[in-house]
Amino acid sequence: MSTTAAQPIRMKTKLAYGIGSAAEAAIHIAFNTFNFLFYNNVLGLSGTLTGLAVTIALVFDAISDPLIGSLSDRWQSKHGRRHPFLYAAPLPLGFCFVAIYAPPAGLEGYGLFAWFTCFTVLLRTALTFYHVPHLALGAELSNDYRERTVIMSYNSILGMLGGASAFFFGWTWFSKAEGGREVAGNYLWMGLAIGGASALVVWFSAYFTRDQIPKLKAAPTDLPRLSLKELASEVTECLQNRNYLWLLLGMVCLSATAGTRETMSAYVNLFFWGLKEDQLRYFGLTTPIAFVIAFIITPRLHSRFDKRETIVGACAVYVITTTLPIVLRILDLMPENGAPVLFPVLAGFVALYYGASAVLSISVMSALADVADEHELSSGRRQEGVFYSARTLLGKLTSGLGHLIGGIAIDIIEFPVGAKPGEVDEEVIFNLGLLDGPVAAIPSLFAIGLYGRYAINRKRHREIQAELVVRRDASDGPLPAPGDDAA
Repeated sequence: MSTTAAQPIRMKTKLAYGIGSAAEAAIHIAFNTFNFLFYNNVLGLSGTLTGLAVTIALVFDAISDPLIGSLSDRWQSKHGRRHPFLYAAPLPLGFCFVAIYAPPAGLEGYGLFAWFTCFTVLLRTALTFYHVPHLALGAELSNDYRERTVIMSYNSILGMLGGASAFFFGWTWFSKAEGGREVAGNYLWMGLAIGGASALVVWFSAYFTRDQIPKLKAAPTDLPRLSLKELASEVTECLQNRNYLWLLLGMVCLSATAGTRETMSAYVNLFFWGLKEDQLRYFGLTTPIAFVIAFIITPRLHSRFDKRETIVGACAVYVITTTLPIVLRILDLMPENGAPVLFPVLAGFVALYYGASAVLSISVMSALADVADEHELSSGRRQEGVFYSARTLLGKLTSGLGHLIGGIAIDIIEFPVGAKPGEVDEEVIFNLGLLDGPVAAIPSLFAIGLYGRYAINRKRHREIQAELVVRRDASDGPLPAPGDDAA
């Protein structure tokens, strides 16, 4: 079995594949937007413990993500390599998300911390079963330099719709429900709706891409038996690829910025900018415009520029849009809180921020598929699962780092538990904005430099593909490693 090389992928397949990302994005956005409010501001768990619970899950992610990636690379079944994992994910995913918002009554302190930690670990493991094989599947659908970008564009824009829908629904629900975000029971209904919908979407994506299974590469038969030693060896081998390493380190730095901002966004919007809950939901409607534009222009950017230039440019726009509103407020150049023009101005920055994020995400995902080709040429192995496990781990790292940094910061600036807008000291509010703006943006400056070292351009990719075709034609079995050509 072989994957389709240069033929365009059908629209039906792109949509069925891309819709799967809506589930992950909905869980991600809801988790980062509401969990900190729920556990810290409503239930009274300290900011540090709230952040630590999510960070602890990263220890498990560091093992489960590459493990599932490697396992799916070598899985052999009538449902192919990736789909068995996609089918296994929906029920645990939905259940664990709901459980996070249903701690037993009266649970507090370290007991509440243990509940949150346990179900966060389980939720992220369920996400791993879905997201790593799903991204690997996307890389396998086509070998074409530009077509891969189109596939990842569908993945990105449909993911955005899932995330924006969860954001809009969540804030709409809290603006209408009695007691709003200050009542713990309201979070359970939000969890049920988003968790249930996400589970259905994951199943839908798996079921309606099953017709691609016969066209995809089967698991190599020459891979060693999976063990922790072998897994460590595979991860180490991938990290020796310099282009992969630059993308990976860039994502680490960017994750620190993105996670901190997403974790603190509810606090900043409610307390720093003084927005109302029924206003916040409309931020979820500004992002589709930005993502549609990114969906349209990213393949065109990759036709005109190499992916490295697109990634660096998008990262620079990302940095500017995350810091400029706070800096302008510090310089007294932003409209006052409550002014009618404030929300449209902020919405414009949000649209630019998410547009740059979309171009960046599409470009990096497409570049990772090119790196997998380069790795196949040097090692003789197709290991999209291991390569994309890093993307899944870093998506979770976004949340983990954000919760930890945000949680510690909330405690350091002594932000009051159960606070209401208009009742917090001005110095605390100023420090909140400083953390969300200039301080949080510092790691992403390093990301620009790291992404700038990525070196697979269009010419190099054509050379890689040409060499792979020659070597595949010369081999009846799995692609041999470079040193095996003469055997």
